[in-house]
Amino acid sequence: MTRRELLQRLGAGLAALALGCRSESATPRRLKHWAWMGANVGNADDARRTFARLKASGIDALLLHENREEGPAFYERLIPLAQAEGLELHAWIPTMMRAELLEAHPDWYAVNREGVSTAEKPPYVDYYRFLSPCVPGVRAYLADYYDRMAQLEGLAGLHLDYIRFPDVILPITLQPKYGLVQDREYPPFDYGYHPECRAQFRAQTGLDPLELEDPSANEAWRRFRYDQITAVVQQIAERVHARGKLLTAAVFPTPAIARTLVRQDWPRWPLDAVMPMIYHNFYDKPVAWIETATREGIEALGGRIPLYSGLFVPALTPKELAQAIDYALAGGGSGISLFNVESLTEGHWQVLQARLTR
Repeated sequence: MTRRELLQRLGAGLAALALGCRSESATPRRLKHWAWMGANVGNADDARRTFARLKASGIDALLLHENREEGPAFYERLIPLAQAEGLELHAWIPTMMRAELLEAHPDWYAVNREGVSTAEKPPYVDYYRFLSPCVPGVRAYLADYYDRMAQLEGLAGLHLDYIRFPDVILPITLQPKYGLVQDREYPPFDYGYHPECRAQFRAQTGLDPLELEDPSANEAWRRFRYDQITAVVQQIAERVHARGKLLTAAVFPTPAIARTLVRQDWPRWPLDAVMPMIYHNFYDKPVAWIETATREGIEALGGRIPLYSGLFVPALTPKELAQAIDYALAGGGSGISLFNVESLTEGHWQVLQARLTR
């Protein structure tokens, strides 16, 4: 063996040893990409074309909004079309914000600090008809509803949306739209004062939240409301997982923002994946904030479940969408989730093809 051959073999051996000693963190992440889409999919040919283009553009899973008029039949007719294209189909379902019980159970709806129910006068917009998570009937209704949907053959999973209280404080750039300055928690937007909530909190602490001098400063009262939403998620998760289906959720962009604005403590939830809505423009942040928010969520989860960064397409030019994807992945995200399919321009589609399929 010549000296040159010896050196080549030694070099190859050292390279192999180095590869064998690579840390687990050096292993490439398995990426998965998602998109939200409304229920207006058109006819079968329209749906098939959309599903095919999503898959060809690097989208692996579609969060498709429920169609209340069609019910389960809506998904039953679309599941085979999505499967034919290799696309996962998940049922995107609003959870706490549901108006179908207004006539039968007006007493099930959330109540604010002024004693006004969302059944009577919802905050901000008329469709903000939020249920109260403290009411046993609400929890049973939601668990049964998701259980029925989880029985749909071929459906990959269920997706929780509006799994929260109404916004006690709106994102900063949305406040002027409603003529508001929300520099603190104001009674008309502060929810959780349903008689059931008050009774349960009193049983736990001996306190009536309406008698607190400053409810926003009471840690036990804040934690109580986080726990009520968490309990709804837990009850739904038990039923969905028993059916062998995945459970995911759309949540506010960081754990701190989620707890402060809508009483979500989502790092504790028994989900299979989470999609924080990192809509930078809502918070008057640059596109680069997507990386920061992604990292904060991942750190809070401690690697327990994957996080897919939710990107708001209407606020992103094609060039910015490319940057947003890069920031999400740089922050450690396992992929992205796009809101929404309907907002994608030809330029956006081209970016997805270039960024997600390489």
